[in-house]
Amino acid sequence: MSDIQKAIDKFNHKNFKAQYAANAAQARDMVLAIIGKTDTVGAGGSMTLEEAGIIEALLERGNTVISSTLAKKAGSDPTQARKDGMTADVYLTSSNAVTLQGDLINIDGVGNRAAAMFYGPDKVVVVAGKNKLTDNPMTAVTRIKKEACPPNAQRLSRDTPCARTGKCGECEGPDRMCNVVVRIQYPTTGKEIHVILIDEDYGY
Repeated sequence: MSDIQKAIDKFNHKNFKAQYAANAAQARDMVLAIIGKTDTVGAGGSMTLEEAGIIEALLERGNTVISSTLAKKAGSDPTQARKDGMTADVYLTSSNAVTLQGDLINIDGVGNRAAAMFYGPDKVVVVAGKNKLTDNPMTAVTRIKKEACPPNAQRLSRDTPCARTGKCGECEGPDRMCNVVVRIQYPTTGKEIHVILIDEDYGY
């Protein structure tokens, strides 16, 4: 059995709703099937969603998508967008890491994305590539700080050691991005969490 199938089986055993997607096109179709045509969608910042064309597909279909990224492009307040996203019908995001034990591991700077996943909209959709798979929570955090934080810090023009050198410096400055570490082991009470794992690499 492949690692991606092991993770899917474990998520489903723990009351998540996990599915396998062979590629981005299949993942997009799954997301569009889960999210209603009239649903408002809060979205966390995610290279996976952008690379897979999922945000674009929702906008083309006519869904209202609320995210700090779109707010910045429109000249609106990104802070308000983060708050509004917490009260949308659905929250859509990726995950920094996914464990074979059926955990979603995320490190946030502001914390809205992680909070929305466990205490926000009643329905959450998480899309992740197979490159996000790790053995356990400890290897997940290592993966995030090594593979995700440096390129994210560079992309966001943060003044951090990882942006400058490509390696985590366990910094304490104002531009630090690793402020909140969240492990979601099971869906929180009353919440429906869909996990779509793509059998390709997306995001970082």
